[in-house]
Amino acid sequence: MPETSIIKLIRDHNPLFKKVNYLLQDGINIHAGNMPAEYNFIEENINILTEYYDFLGYKLQNYDSNFYLSVPRKDRYTSFEYFSKSETFLGMYLALKFFQNTENPTFNADELFEELNSIFPLENLYEIFVKRMQNFYESDKRLETVNENYAKTLRQLNKYNFLDIVSGTPGNINYSSIEIKGSIKRFFDLALELYDKQSKEEMDIEEILNIFIKDTEFDNDEGADGEWE
Repeated sequence: MPETSIIKLIRDHNPLFKKVNYLLQDGINIHAGNMPAEYNFIEENINILTEYYDFLGYKLQNYDSNFYLSVPRKDRYTSFEYFSKSETFLGMYLALKFFQNTENPTFNADELFEELNSIFPLENLYEIFVKRMQNFYESDKRLETVNENYAKTLRQLNKYNFLDIVSGTPGNINYSSIEIKGSIKRFFDLALELYDKQSKEEMDIEEILNIFIKDTEFDNDEGADGEWE
């Protein structure tokens, strides 16, 4: 890539380039409807930006009118490294639900939490949304803490443009109706990677996510150390 191409692009569009670069490297989807100026900037300079991010070790991709960066992992690209454990877990769960019902990919946040709580043991949900603990025991307070962090995770996925709040507000997202956007495919790629590692021909959503809980290590567990019982 000629060095002058990216330098000229940065010089001629410095504020916009800096904003786009920050958003992409922060893992945020740049959607045509939500960010038209940023989206058009990428489209108009797609060749230069594609080569630039390729040089940095990323892949600039577009799915469902969303530009985003992914990174190579073995034989495919995935955005896995950008997100926390809770964001990755919930993102994969919502991605699989999205492809089960693409015509009406909406859910009630409170009902989805009850669904997760019925599928996965509280200890696993606590590890995902709060932190890993030895000698774990269940309590109403710990269930409440998981629910609070689940809501925070939904807000983050909304911030990244994976979700749209159909009715309700971010502050009261636990009881909101939410639409899953097509950009959630980024997490489906990670689910496929986990699926590829297994020898079984058919796996359901619970099995894939239990593999994630068991086999995936993150540098930092989320959640505060101080907990009131």
